[in-house]
Amino acid sequence: MITRMLTRTVWIVIVISVFVSVAGCARALRVPKTAIVHDLDRRYEAILRQAEPYGDGGAIVLGVAYRVLREGKAAGKWPVVGLEDLWAESIQEGAGLFNDPERRWGKTTAEETKDMIGQTTIGPWQITVTNVKSKYGLPYGVQPDWPDHKVYTYCRDHPEIQAKMIADYIQEAYTNYGRRGPYGIQRYFWLEAYVRGWIGKGTWDKSVLPTAPDGDWRKLTPEMKADTGFYAKQLLVGWRGNPRGLLYWLWVTGDVDGIRQALRTWRDQRVMIWDDELEDAVLTTEPGDFAIHPDDLKYMQQFPKCHAELTRIVAQILEEKEHPVHGGHSHSRAGGLGS
Repeated sequence: MITRMLTRTVWIVIVISVFVSVAGCARALRVPKTAIVHDLDRRYEAILRQAEPYGDGGAIVLGVAYRVLREGKAAGKWPVVGLEDLWAESIQEGAGLFNDPERRWGKTTAEETKDMIGQTTIGPWQITVTNVKSKYGLPYGVQPDWPDHKVYTYCRDHPEIQAKMIADYIQEAYTNYGRRGPYGIQRYFWLEAYVRGWIGKGTWDKSVLPTAPDGDWRKLTPEMKADTGFYAKQLLVGWRGNPRGLLYWLWVTGDVDGIRQALRTWRDQRVMIWDDELEDAVLTTEPGDFAIHPDDLKYMQQFPKCHAELTRIVAQILEEKEHPVHGGHSHSRAGGLGS
């Protein structure tokens, strides 16, 4: 009798626990319709309507980025990361992988990507295996002692984790070096090398990847590496390899304030130098030379309406008075306007 009563009690507890668990999962799946999430939904729809050039694979990558960011925004994560950032970086880094299902989320070798220091990368955002194992994958189940092949497989099978790692990476870069500014964006590619003058000394729209003799990255000379383009500027305004830069996608989503803030950040950016003790880039008082000019938008001329509107905004930003803008904006570490 006592056993039967205990059994019945246990079953009641189990049933209640299951019900509570299922209800909890259902609540977790129902993302609160906050203003931020509503706005993200709108941005996603706007970008998706213009994503046809990137095929079904592009829509898949965009969808993963959107769902991950939506869940994170609902939980208060990644406040300075926009869908436009994730999407623009995926195009710049991995558009060629979008429509190849076997490679879309998998690994790419240094020979394939022309990586200057021989790194193996993963997925459309091209995160390096080293970054996954040493830091960005750790919150999402990756162990630092995993062999590389296990990291490849895990990331390939979890596209959403790739998006989360990149959102973390961009959030950190923008927080430390300026949201959508030259150094904040450049950190995605290789900040130390740019600040030290090892790369990015050629014309800004030249390829950021030098062609190695015999395809061997170890044969690249310092001169070859230096005679490359400016990654951050290409990402922002577009270039011949990808005319749809971050400003284009902000225009698509109607974020004029975001465009203005980015342009002011570039205009007001002070020079950063590399501090060997801190092993980081630090801000100086020296004015930078990063302001965006109408001529820099030349690759967007194939989108007449966008080009005309962005040219007008660029001219307005250049004409603004040089004294700081009042109204509660916080200044980022990199010297531009905060988010």
